[in-house]
Amino acid sequence: MTEGHTVVLGGGCAGLAAAWRLGKRGISVVLVEASDHVGGLAGGVQFGGNVYEYGPHIFHTTDAELLAEIKELMGDDLLPYKRTIQIKFLGGYFKFPLSMTEVFFKLSPWTLVRAAASFLYHFTVGALSRPSVENTETVLQRYYGDVLYRIFFKDYIERVWGIPPSEFSPSFARQRIPRLNVLEIFDKFATLFWKKARGGLRTEGYVEKTEGGLYTTREGFSMITKRLGERLVQTGCEFRLNTRVQKILREGDRVIAVSLTSQGKSETLPCAAVINTTPINECTLSFSPSLGAGIDQAARSLRFRALVFVGIRVCRPQVLPASFMYFREHVFNRITDLSHFSFDIDPPGSTLLIAEVSCDPQDAVWRDEIGVKEAVIEDLERESILDRSEIEETVVFRAQHAHPIYTLGHEDALQSVLKGLGMLENFETAGRQGRFQYVNTHVAMKMGYEAADHLIERMV
Repeated sequence: MTEGHTVVLGGGCAGLAAAWRLGKRGISVVLVEASDHVGGLAGGVQFGGNVYEYGPHIFHTTDAELLAEIKELMGDDLLPYKRTIQIKFLGGYFKFPLSMTEVFFKLSPWTLVRAAASFLYHFTVGALSRPSVENTETVLQRYYGDVLYRIFFKDYIERVWGIPPSEFSPSFARQRIPRLNVLEIFDKFATLFWKKARGGLRTEGYVEKTEGGLYTTREGFSMITKRLGERLVQTGCEFRLNTRVQKILREGDRVIAVSLTSQGKSETLPCAAVINTTPINECTLSFSPSLGAGIDQAARSLRFRALVFVGIRVCRPQVLPASFMYFREHVFNRITDLSHFSFDIDPPGSTLLIAEVSCDPQDAVWRDEIGVKEAVIEDLERESILDRSEIEETVVFRAQHAHPIYTLGHEDALQSVLKGLGMLENFETAGRQGRFQYVNTHVAMKMGYEAADHLIERMV
């Protein structure tokens, strides 16, 4: 590889993994991170002696190489974990994976008749012809019929993502929402009618596909990223924390330097190569000279959904009956109880709750720290989850680029951006933000590995 540092932009899962891979090959690495700590969305914030995680995340993978490396890195600190999820729906709580038969049992016979007729109509029409422009709404109507689509998906998607399903790419529905085939639908409806008449219930549910065993630590996934950061420092990786990228400088099809700023001071760092794991839209627009007006326009069209996290320490050893709980009617759509994750929480006998509020940075909830705290607490009291007298501390933290939004046409824009970046011979982009892909932590780490491998292959 060409002499000089390889600069890794972003210290989340993908960036740490890329730096780890490069370091094992004896390549000098400088990792640039805008925050004061590594981990990104798989990290956490320190407050009052505890770690409040963004999420939190669970480590799982079927990739033997990655699993072996994380087990070697963490040793006895890697703990088995059993995930439990509940969803508030139709006035009651349901375990996840959902038993669709149980959910349908909550519906009235008339609603079931309408749902069956709607499904048959949309299924038949969809088999004969497709709309000229597909979107998530048309896909879900074809999968479930309009009645079930409106009950299960329409309002929830718009509330969490900020745009209606009709403005979502069809890839969102295909990738994120499982499809039931026609025989399963018929079987479920027939079973419901028969069982309602007989007074019984047969459950038959979806099985969530989670790869490999589940693991956590006493500090959640953030302990894995923290440990990986420590290992990188030991092997010679240079960290630039609290440092932001201003420009990525290039000459023709080669990146030559990265312009950085930290604590009011600017610096131009020459480099042999760059691996980016920061938001692909912002990264693309930082090139100097520009990659071209068309590529810049495509980058501007790529959008991310933000999250505001409200962390609450409660003077009770456990609050929620499950590790994660999902809601439709509250300001938060998900809340987590870290006592289910084997966390070390100070003081003993208390637990940490983390509520997630979806928004855009232009929304008032993004800026109004007092208001979002109060809204979350009011909803928790309304749900009889806790009383505000039990709250010992609260903390608000944010993630501006939490989830890529698969808007209509984003595939073409993304391919245009990736094609432009692919013309650079010493540049790779990886990770959830860097590839604009809604992936889990272990997949992001594998993407970091692959980016490092591709870079090495291209530059030897």
